[in-house]
Amino acid sequence: MCHTVNMVNRTYWRRHFGFSAIVRIFHTGLCIAIFISLLVQDTGLKWSLIEGNDIPYSIAFMCVLITSLVLYYTACLTDPGYVSIQQFKQRSGETTLDIEDDSEEELSADKPLDKRNRYKYRFCDYCEIQPPLRSKHCEDCKLCVRKYDHHCPWLETCIGERNHKYFWWFLFITSILIIWTFVIVWESFVTKKTWTEWFHVNIVLFLDTVVLVIGTPVVCGLLIFHTYLMMNGLTTWEAASRERITYLKYLDDDYNPFNEGCCINMYHFHCRQKIQEWETMYSKKAKLKQTHSGV
Repeated sequence: MCHTVNMVNRTYWRRHFGFSAIVRIFHTGLCIAIFISLLVQDTGLKWSLIEGNDIPYSIAFMCVLITSLVLYYTACLTDPGYVSIQQFKQRSGETTLDIEDDSEEELSADKPLDKRNRYKYRFCDYCEIQPPLRSKHCEDCKLCVRKYDHHCPWLETCIGERNHKYFWWFLFITSILIIWTFVIVWESFVTKKTWTEWFHVNIVLFLDTVVLVIGTPVVCGLLIFHTYLMMNGLTTWEAASRERITYLKYLDDDYNPFNEGCCINMYHFHCRQKIQEWETMYSKKAKLKQTHSGV
């Protein structure tokens, strides 16, 4: 009991203080620094906000910036879906889950079904529990996470069932912010006769451009990838490690038992409030590969 409490306390400290706080302060400082640089240079944002020529334009930009930061901290501070060790230790005797399977072929010992065609829960050696389906132990957070997607170093937290939608919205709004900022910076460069003069006049905008050139493909690429995952009912872990995941590797290569169709997937991704019981869906839809000798 004391070991469990200490583990939870250490996880809470790591998520909100220490290195996590440094990463989040750096992200916030970087966003504010670029915003201030656009106000001190001769840019369209300065023209609209400081000089008062187009207030709605500047207000819209600041709203996007603030929304991006709010979503960033929402994704950071929302519980991603940590599995309660005490709760699942109480169900340690439940080792199987009934699933429908039409195959009459005898199943090998390493497959995820017993002789009665029931799913065998895997055991987490770190937490010493049988976590729910689609969960995975995070070595950084030291806990199992429901519908584990990945551990994000930029947010310094796991992305899981409870905060994945906030992470997606953060990527979406931040992509708009980055592209908008890039346009402002690009239009603000001052032309000079020599590279030395140009660099001296545009040094701040040049540094902004370096950050934006690095950040744009990363953020926009992640947005596209996680949109694909959302529409197909997948996670990064499942997409990247399907052949190593017990509940997926014995299914047909293109079959996803958690895919309910694009529209329903998107609705559940954004609007579902309760924790999904993936075992129920899996038990209804999972079909093992049909393997035959000589094929």
